[in-house]
Parts: sequence; C-alpha cells; structure tokens
Amino acid sequence: MDIAVIGWGSLIWCPGCLRLRSRWHLDGPRLPIEFARISRDGRLTLVIHDGSEEQKTLWALSEFEDLAEARANLKEREGCADSRVHSLIRGKMETVSVGIQAKIRAWLEGMPDIEAAVWTALSDNWRDKRSRDFTPDDAVAYLGELERSAQEAAQKLARAREYIRNAPSQIQTEVRRRMSSNANWKDNELSKTLFEDPPDR
Repeated sequence: MDIAVIGWGSLIWCPGCLRLRSRWHLDGPRLPIEFARISRDGRLTLVIHDGSEEQKTLWALSEFEDLAEARANLKEREGCADSRVHSLIRGKMETVSVGIQAKIRAWLEGMPDIEAAVWTALSDNWRDKRSRDFTPDDAVAYLGELERSAQEAAQKLARAREYIRNAPSQIQTEVRRRMSSNANWKDNELSKTLFEDPPDR
C-alpha cells in the first residue's frame, strides 16, 4: 500500500526519524493550518485549526507499506500520543474530524496511486497556555512578548558581563575566574585616572 505522509511544518525541513521514500510534493490537500500551538520550548507551531485559512500542504511517500507501521513512525518522529496521529484509507470510514476527513478523502480521490494518508493531529493549546481562545492578534502579541523577553535577557546578560569584567583586576574571585575561562570574558582594564598612584616605597 502506498501511504502519503501529509506535512506542513517542521516535518519538511527536519524529518528526524521519519522514514520516507520520496521527497516532498507540493500538491497536498488544502487544510486549515495556522501557527496556533505553543510548543514546550515556546515556539509557535503549525497545527490544523478549524476556521483558519486553508493552506496547500505537502506530502511524501512513507517508506512503510503497512498503515500501522507508518503511523508508528510518524508518532515516533512527533513524540506524541497515538491518538494524535490520524490516518485515512481510501474508501474506508475513519473516526477523525468530519471536515478534515472530507478534505483528505477528496484529495486521495485525485491521487489514484496513493491508497492511504497519515498526518499529525495536534490541536491548538491556546486556552491552556494563554487562558483564552486563539486569535491571530494574540499570536502576534505572543511573539512580541518573546522578543521583548529576549531583549531584556540580553540586556541583563550584558549588564552582568560588564559588572564582572569591570571589577578591579585585583578582585579575582572563583566566579570571575570561571567566567573568564568558560565564557572567554576578559577583564576590562579600568582607566588609571580612577586610582591614586601607589606610594613610593
């Protein structure tokens, strides 16, 4: 059985352990896809999101000809629960979203050489992460918050580095020595005008 893996996000540029026997084709089914999920590391990721604008997805042939094996391979790549990997066989009813099922079934009808499809069905998690329903405006606001956090973190790091590097050179603590060797933070040479000349002895 020829099985299409349908993708739209990191599967394309970072397939990891996903085993494919073709490159990605650009003419996958049109599905409502949006950056509506916040991942564990804070990234916005693409998921099927009912009500969002339809996008033309991509597809590639799974190396597996058994649907259970193709599903297991996609599950392994995604690191998700089995229930989050959906599949559809031409001519067979499945317990997946009726709207999505109809779109993929119609696409399969136009692809006579492909008998089944598998895809990741993670949902948006906006309410869990942001305590409100997803909106594109809030997604843009979230990215702005990340940018401000990164800038604040960079400023804090710069101030911390400056303080350590500017401490008088005779103050050589364990932390300073470690940062000098591990992070290549070289001590700054403070202006001699700050110090009294040492007494003649």
